[in-house]
Amino acid sequence: MASQRWTVATLAGTSAGRVAALFAGWASNADPPQVDWFSDALRDHGLELPVVYFGEWADHWLMGDHLPKPSVAGRRYEAACLSADEAVAWADRCGSQFAEQAWLAGRLREAAAVFAAGADRVVLVLRFVVGPSLSDADLRSARDDVPDWLLDFGGPGR
Repeated sequence: MASQRWTVATLAGTSAGRVAALFAGWASNADPPQVDWFSDALRDHGLELPVVYFGEWADHWLMGDHLPKPSVAGRRYEAACLSADEAVAWADRCGSQFAEQAWLAGRLREAAAVFAAGADRVVLVLRFVVGPSLSDADLRSARDDVPDWLLDFGGPGR
């Protein structure tokens, strides 16, 4: 397992069709640098239309190490472009044993519900691995530490 950043976004309208076509092309002819460029661009423009939903979070422990197929791999990102129905179907398979499963399922359902039913939209999911999973010992060790970047703000522990 890995520590990873998850991004879930919904694009609507004509852009949704363009992105679906882009991913369909990558399914048969992967272009890792372009997958990474697209993923960075989506994250950079996640608060602009035609992005109508954008969510991002860290998962340090659990949520698996792959996206549903078809997905495409960049050098840094793994990405999937899903219909709203496919996003909900994946959410239904996430399980409920751990909080991280519920987080992903919730974001997928939120992304699928955005915008009018029947409207052109796609749900994009990005996975970016940042390192190995954290252990309970890592958490215990970090519990009482204040990182340098936070010390710059003063207060207790400075």
